[in-house]
Amino acid sequence: MNLKDIVTLFKNHQIQYGLNGDSNLEELYKWELVSKQNGHPDPNAVDFSKEIKSLVLKNLCYSSQITAIRSFAKYEPEEYRKLFKALFDENISLQERIENFTDSCKKLWDDKIKARFSKMTRAMCDERLISCFLTLHNPQKYTFYKDDVYKNLCELLEIKSQKTGHKLVHFYELLKQYVIPEIEKEEELIFSINNELKKNGCIQSMPLTAQTVLWYHRELLKNTGTDNKVIESKLVDTKIDNDQKYIDLLKESKNLVLTGAPGTGKTFMAQTIAREMGCGKNEMCFVQFHPSYDYTDFVEGLRPIMMSDGQMGFERKDGIFKEFCKKAIKNLEDSKKTLTELSEEKSLNDKYNTVIDKINNGDLNEFKLKTNGKSMEVVKVTDFNNIELKTPGTSSNRTYTVSFDRLAKLAKVFTTTESLNNISNISDAVRDAIGGCHASAYWAVLKEVYKQKNISTLTASNVVKKDFVFIIDEINRGEASKIFGELFYAIDPGYRGKNDIRVKTQYQNLVPETDVFAEGFYIPENVFILGTMNDIDRSIESMDFAMRRRFTWKEIKPEDTQSMLDTLECATKAKSVMARLNNEISKIEGLGPAYQVGPSYFLKLGDNDGNFEKLWDMNIEPLLREYSRGFRKSDEIMEKLRSAYFDTKESNSKIYDNELVDEN
Repeated sequence: MNLKDIVTLFKNHQIQYGLNGDSNLEELYKWELVSKQNGHPDPNAVDFSKEIKSLVLKNLCYSSQITAIRSFAKYEPEEYRKLFKALFDENISLQERIENFTDSCKKLWDDKIKARFSKMTRAMCDERLISCFLTLHNPQKYTFYKDDVYKNLCELLEIKSQKTGHKLVHFYELLKQYVIPEIEKEEELIFSINNELKKNGCIQSMPLTAQTVLWYHRELLKNTGTDNKVIESKLVDTKIDNDQKYIDLLKESKNLVLTGAPGTGKTFMAQTIAREMGCGKNEMCFVQFHPSYDYTDFVEGLRPIMMSDGQMGFERKDGIFKEFCKKAIKNLEDSKKTLTELSEEKSLNDKYNTVIDKINNGDLNEFKLKTNGKSMEVVKVTDFNNIELKTPGTSSNRTYTVSFDRLAKLAKVFTTTESLNNISNISDAVRDAIGGCHASAYWAVLKEVYKQKNISTLTASNVVKKDFVFIIDEINRGEASKIFGELFYAIDPGYRGKNDIRVKTQYQNLVPETDVFAEGFYIPENVFILGTMNDIDRSIESMDFAMRRRFTWKEIKPEDTQSMLDTLECATKAKSVMARLNNEISKIEGLGPAYQVGPSYFLKLGDNDGNFEKLWDMNIEPLLREYSRGFRKSDEIMEKLRSAYFDTKESNSKIYDNELVDEN
């Protein structure tokens, strides 16, 4: 059990339950408290006594601590205010601030407050309470602390814990160095949490997300004891033996198809390989081919749309693979940008989205042109977040599109409103910067964007180049030539990433100039295609050789993926039964290795309390009967397979070949 496993477990839990759907782990209240009290306690509040008394901490600290801080506020509010000003002073190291705050609170209590109580009392100021103050005041940098959570983290990382008084700083350092980077790899988890927070009107906080992950780990330990094997059994993403060799093969070949008998976990393995390559939700795409799947679904095609005049029309739209390649290209390009470039682009994007929101809310319906009194009228915001404009007062239905990508390119040349206003010839200046377009439309939109305030508090960070894995399940069930079309050339491993060698797609003349594939299609270097196929599915013959030779084919045998059974209590027996059965199947002419039974069938033992007889009756026997249907003496074949499965007698290794002729 490692940190990555804990994050994976929490991701699965979050996707299933959310922050508040599990009665044993209701964590949304923390975000609600932080969102409502963000920036508090405010040391500059007019009435600091009232400011402290209004704090709501619930179970995040001891009740005696809440009594203590209210006593500070009641009897020495101004002295207490000074202590908070020092605690929130980011010019001083956190360790020094914590020590000063703890010592000063103790002194203030002993000198001026303690005598007011008949019983022995203390200031009750510790690292847990201080973490509450820091988190409410600045949740983007700090989070709540609990001693057992910190100790569990140290044990997990095999790092020595610090002494009291130094634990909180060490906890924050571990979060920043280990936990948060691991969470940031799981984009599906981040998306799930952020989406839930947005719906509940809560702010986002990566430190608080990290603390929630660790709190989940604490609950797991509490419920299962400290035996990590019990926790590991909860892992959905069981690792495949030697998965690194498949990753190396995919990276070398660019295009890989996993073949083998049904139930060998090829689809599961494909997804595992992608995740092991660092792919999150955005870097992995899963499709399943079928006879009706075609070029329109995969590459691009014409789709029906409702026109502005109420008539039905058609519009070229990208297919799923083309969209996926665009995301990969965006990652490649961003990974080469400096932090300054990314920050400027993020700021521009935030302002552009503000403009989009104003249009969608009906607050902005025109863009002023440089010529006095003239403007461009908003038609709509497109599905791709582009702005469609038209010239008002004309009978023409012609519209003009302004895209963010080209607008960003223009913004690199004209960086301020002043530089836009100083353009003497808009048509020449704008077209020199971004090529052919409605220059005045781009000028007007960019000027409006520059007027917006940057309200985002999130800063840009460096983008890491990532691998993107496109998974095609049952790749042989679709008609390859109909689906890939002219992309046969583009998917060739030898042309991967060569953007100077492009393929003109069927609807190339309809691809807008703003599109990254305006000059033709290519597959970026960080895209890998991973297919799966069952050996017994004879539809492989529908794939022509031109297609097949562009892929590397790797057989997956049942023994290659039998580790997926390790979570079963009867794992050893399950592996033994599977081996005996498959050995017998391999001896039968007309069946052979392609018809072996994979380990995924035996995973059902986890749902039926390890009942092998039930597994045979409900799952294995019906499958094998279907395989042997049409053969003479199929009952005799089934009896021998049953004997091998239950090991009731020594299986006759030879069934006469001439009696296994297909009756059809």
